[in-house]
Amino acid sequence: MQIYLPQSIEFVIETLEKSGFEAYIVGGSVRDFLLGKKPTDFDICTSALPDDITDLFEKTVPTGIKHGTVTVLCGGLPVEVTTFRTDGVYNDFRHPDNVKFVSDLKTDLARRDFTVNAMCYSNKTGIIDLFGGIDDLKSRTLRAVGNPDKRFKEDALRILRLFRFSSTLGFNIESKTLLAAISNAHLLKNVSVERIREELIKLSCGINPSAVLPLIEYGGLEFLNSGEKLSEIPFLPENERLRVFAFLKLASGNLKETLDFLKCSNAFKQYAEKMDFSLSEKAESRSDIKHILRVLEEDIYDLLSYKSVILKEDVKDKKRVVGEILENREPYKISQLAVTGSDITDKGYRGNQVGETLEKLLQYVIENPSLNKKEKLINLI
Repeated sequence: MQIYLPQSIEFVIETLEKSGFEAYIVGGSVRDFLLGKKPTDFDICTSALPDDITDLFEKTVPTGIKHGTVTVLCGGLPVEVTTFRTDGVYNDFRHPDNVKFVSDLKTDLARRDFTVNAMCYSNKTGIIDLFGGIDDLKSRTLRAVGNPDKRFKEDALRILRLFRFSSTLGFNIESKTLLAAISNAHLLKNVSVERIREELIKLSCGINPSAVLPLIEYGGLEFLNSGEKLSEIPFLPENERLRVFAFLKLASGNLKETLDFLKCSNAFKQYAEKMDFSLSEKAESRSDIKHILRVLEEDIYDLLSYKSVILKEDVKDKKRVVGEILENREPYKISQLAVTGSDITDKGYRGNQVGETLEKLLQYVIENPSLNKKEKLINLI
């Protein structure tokens, strides 16, 4: 079995091999290939020491030299190359205090998180699988390498990665690995909010977001307290913002507090808060829909998808009405009025009166689009 390697990756591996070192792609790229996916991210592990790597290649960057990682710039592309290592004590439950470089491949693979991520490959050797990763791929199982309790105590982020992989790959979690993850869930307090957020985004967009339910139910994510209807999220359109909103809306008791806790971007906060507000608004009449359009613009289609998939509402007529409003350019916001603030001031209005008058005109026009003519609106003023 041969994996197609990009030219830059093949060049780095062959250069290391010609100099007498072992070198392999490792981890996710091997897993993805065996799952029939095209690998996009390649990491290389090697018996060469960081100094050897730096000497062998013309352009290198010591990106993680303390942990044995050197980035080789090959044809302008960055390739991460890491020396075989064994990790020291993880006092912060995230990073080893120190690492020891080794020449033994098995020792390096033994420190990795899950069996499906502990396989490596080179054109010279083919796939090397020392911990049953291929069998676990076939049975669609996530299993820790070695002692699961030790793996999670070393790096608490692995707990979230476990549930993220379960969601994105659709894999079951082996019982001992699941029990160890839940038992160590309290260690997630050592993981930065930013990393938690990124893992939850990926998990939300997977094929089985409800995989995280055991972690929520046992209090591993204290800011989440529910899991009702998480299984419906994969039926939403492939839209990251919508799926993440749906996940947080369904799983959190207070959406705004959760958005703040996770330090979400202002853009996503605005989207989520507008979606949440609009869910509480009635959308029965054409005028109702225009008021929601004013808040959401074309994100109203996300709202309708949520209502259809999560709330099981029939939104066909509402989609039709939205389409007609947009196609006919029926006004639903002040900027679409046939008059401007200048037209209002010309009539003697000042200060807040200008905005209040424009708002009143918009309400007239929302109810009756035919009024949106300059002469008619001036007469109304």
